[in-house]
Amino acid sequence: MRFDCRRIFVAGIIALVALAPFDRPARAADTIPMSPALQKIIDGAKTEGKLTLSYAVNILGGPDGARIGAAGVKKMFGVDIDVTYFPGPSFAPMVAKLMTEMQAGQPATTDLYNGTAVEFTPMLTRGLFRAVPWTELYPGRITPEIAEGGGQALRIVTKVPGVMYNKKTAPEFAKLTAMNDLLNPALKGKIYTTPYLAGFDVLVAQSVWGYEKTEAFLRQLMPNLGGLVSCAGLDRVASGEIPALALSCSGSEVNTDHYRGVLEWAVLRDAGERRYDYLGVPTNAAHPNAAILFALFASSPEGQSKILHDLFGGELDTYPDTPMHQQITALEKEGMKFTGVTTDWWGSHPSVNEDLGKLIKIVMKQ
Repeated sequence: MRFDCRRIFVAGIIALVALAPFDRPARAADTIPMSPALQKIIDGAKTEGKLTLSYAVNILGGPDGARIGAAGVKKMFGVDIDVTYFPGPSFAPMVAKLMTEMQAGQPATTDLYNGTAVEFTPMLTRGLFRAVPWTELYPGRITPEIAEGGGQALRIVTKVPGVMYNKKTAPEFAKLTAMNDLLNPALKGKIYTTPYLAGFDVLVAQSVWGYEKTEAFLRQLMPNLGGLVSCAGLDRVASGEIPALALSCSGSEVNTDHYRGVLEWAVLRDAGERRYDYLGVPTNAAHPNAAILFALFASSPEGQSKILHDLFGGELDTYPDTPMHQQITALEKEGMKFTGVTTDWWGSHPSVNEDLGKLIKIVMKQ
């Protein structure tokens, strides 16, 4: 292979689950039953012999995840593929690049795209991604709920936005349980948010808070803001330079070796969002069969453990055997309600992008 390159959970048992090693003996779900459709993919991947992956280094474990995935594909399917990984742009610029390449008749930059419902939804009718029969390839594991958009968008991980804070330099954020807690004058200058207002896109939806309520909240929050930082800037929170990020893109990072014991995650119970990252195989991918095998491994219990849990900090809650499923279930039992940000949800809220844009203009003027 070559590389170019919570308050967390109120219930103590849930915190233990989140931080516990995610190792388990092999069982039925780890073995994919062979079928003619799967054999065809395997034969195609053997012919291709290669896989090109390009996405941000914090996605799917970057080069480490690519290496683990290659080993997993060899173990699970008996296919030895030469994987090349190189860092790529974020979700939106990459999907735009892929669309340009497809329209120009050029091979896709990456054989496997990772993005959210925000990027996938408008592409489901534009032919950018292959409709892969995921449920047929991995029956009993991948369900129609997981394979959205007719197989164009495969759920791979769940992210729950909240407040990411430095537990040593800003322990006061552990007391936060609701959005209004962010308006406490004692937190003035200690809260940073993202320039793209992560998480506010769901709040602005009419089925959640609506634009008027969200704008009013944002204007009240602005006096407490110390500045703007992207979700990729968690090292600045870990160093203590920035006390807290709200809303964060995810809370999973607290479970990684890099941030464990330094960062903590506060769940805001009145702003529950269950967001998904998806994998999609571009129609002009040079090695589509190898990409499919990589995605199948990443969806397996071993892949969810070694790539998503160990390198990203979380897994797909739709799989009942994951710690993320247990965490979400525990929070729901405590009364927390989640908005599931799927491609169907995003497609049924067409005004969200425009309204979020208005809010971004407000916060950028500060």
